[in-house]
Amino acid sequence: MSEHAPESVLKRKAGAGRAAAGDPAPTPARLFGQAFAKAAQEMLKLAVAVDDATETRVSAAEIPELLPDRALLAVIEGPGEGLGLAVLSAETLASLIEIQTTGRIGGADVAARRPTRTDAAMSARFLDRVLGTAETLLASDPALTWAGGFRYASFLEDPRPLALILEEPAYRVIALALRFGAEAARQGTLLIALPAAGRGAAPAPRGGTGPESAKDAAAARVWSDRIEAAVMGAGADLEAVLDRVRLPLAEVLALKPGAMLTLSKGVLSRLRVEGRGRRLIGYGRLGQCQGSYAVRLLVGIEEPETGAALPEPAEPGPAAGQA
Repeated sequence: MSEHAPESVLKRKAGAGRAAAGDPAPTPARLFGQAFAKAAQEMLKLAVAVDDATETRVSAAEIPELLPDRALLAVIEGPGEGLGLAVLSAETLASLIEIQTTGRIGGADVAARRPTRTDAAMSARFLDRVLGTAETLLASDPALTWAGGFRYASFLEDPRPLALILEEPAYRVIALALRFGAEAARQGTLLIALPAAGRGAAPAPRGGTGPESAKDAAAARVWSDRIEAAVMGAGADLEAVLDRVRLPLAEVLALKPGAMLTLSKGVLSRLRVEGRGRRLIGYGRLGQCQGSYAVRLLVGIEEPETGAALPEPAEPGPAAGQA
């Protein structure tokens, strides 16, 4: 037996004792807390202390009960078209806005007001930084499959549409208790609700962490980000098509304002979403959002069960006597 063996055994036992009684394990919730503090320091030069970080499993119906008053509600989108929610309390939102506009944090109390789209626009990049940093910290953690790949998608002025947006049977809610500023006088929270059934990529193996591997991984991320920016920045025209009607040319020429056209049965519940060249992208339903007409997309391009199928696009050029 080597003369250094007893010392190695003692070191292992001491390390095991520290693991049992020392720092808590880096749970996904704690890593999200680290990501928030890191993003605040690096992006805004804002000191943030994380007092608590917890993870709970809830149903979609329970999420509205967790929302603080006057909180900013940001819809986040991830792998497999999964939708989640990021909720900045009024105190957290005020801290982010103040540090960007005045360069300092005000008192512990904040003015009572409803968040605006401007608030959302000023918070979106920071939220993406938090989510991206958490994803990096979770690179070798099994939680990456449900916590990775989410980014800011849109702003909700009212929590009522949450019942339509959050359709998963269960969600994991990360709750962070935060203190802001050098004096740490202001307290706020961040809630992140993500679909419990993960659809993201599997975590990377824990091996291969040497300098060359890290350099290759960094280069791959840069290349991936550039490709994503180029592709996602390209324009795409979409059309929502309720129905297509064939009429004799004489009837088309006789059309006047107020004329009635007969549409197929059930078109409101299964319109077509088409790209350039009438290429079928998917199906949707006609509805409303904040007083405007909107199309709610359905998953996939399979024809919905209700109603007759929409006619396929006709070949270019009308038939004789028709338009």
